[in-house]
Amino acid sequence: MIVHSYDANPANWRDGDLERDAEHAGRILEWVEEAGQRALDGVVGEGEAGDGQIKVTTTVDGRVRDVAITRRAMRLDSRSLAEELLLAVHRAQDDAERKSRELVDEALGEVLPDGAFEPGALEEQYSRLLQLFERP
Repeated sequence: MIVHSYDANPANWRDGDLERDAEHAGRILEWVEEAGQRALDGVVGEGEAGDGQIKVTTTVDGRVRDVAITRRAMRLDSRSLAEELLLAVHRAQDDAERKSRELVDEALGEVLPDGAFEPGALEEQYSRLLQLFERP
């Protein structure tokens, strides 16, 4: 299946675009309702800091599931320990986000426009859509 970039301007739509987009939307909803949420709920992010002395796992929505701190890391002053712990949490959250994007891209890549999950892609599309409604 060939994926086309989404163009929010109706003046640029071609015959069949609306039907194709409706089919894509249906496939996306089907995946989300049937398997997507279960798959995403299983995504776990992992992050380390302090030379591997602090390990954190998070869920796909960023919640911390587990923290492991070695005795060596506990010898750090409180500020350094807090900084390293936050770094490990952020790395785990980034890992979970990356894994979830890969999962969705793998499952829906053929029906979504290229780069649909790149940072800023949705914001750019919404911005272009809003520009259509601006008064000159």
